[in-house]
Amino acid sequence: MHTDLYRYWEAKRGARAMPARRDIEPAEIPALLPYLTLIDRRDRHFRYRLVGTAVAEELGRDMTGQDVGSYVSPPQYAAALAGIYERVFSTGRALFTTGEYRGRSAAIHAVSRLMLPLGADGQHADMVLFTRIARFHPSITAGADWLKGASGKVCDIAEVGSAEDVAALSRAWERACEASNAAA
Repeated sequence: MHTDLYRYWEAKRGARAMPARRDIEPAEIPALLPYLTLIDRRDRHFRYRLVGTAVAEELGRDMTGQDVGSYVSPPQYAAALAGIYERVFSTGRALFTTGEYRGRSAAIHAVSRLMLPLGADGQHADMVLFTRIARFHPSITAGADWLKGASGKVCDIAEVGSAEDVAALSRAWERACEASNAAA
């Protein structure tokens, strides 16, 4: 999913630093839609403008319209998430991030995100488009509001400059998830 989105984003941006939101045509990427999220900035807060159905299911709720970090703990994790979005907005660079949540059972929910800037002028980010892929520990499944009370943390952040970067980072994350689940 991440590599497919990166290639689509890259084709849409052309010679610009980034495509505009109006360049993204949902009918052209139907397989990605359930995994997509759009973030915009309101004052000093970042808001979930759109959350795909698979992402909402994995989160245990639809976060559309809510502020980023409003439903996670500890506060340092919410601040770290906001910092990642700020980095995409301020640099206009694509990021691949990984993170994890530990639920009440201490089982790990691993996530990877490919965060891509969108800008109406093609130069300055005014939105972030990203895919979110999740891997749950085999012993658990997501339920309604499971995220409430789960402790989250950011694990890795990497700038990406090509589809090959995204593919390599995605493979490494998948291997790490498999190894973690095998060890459990």
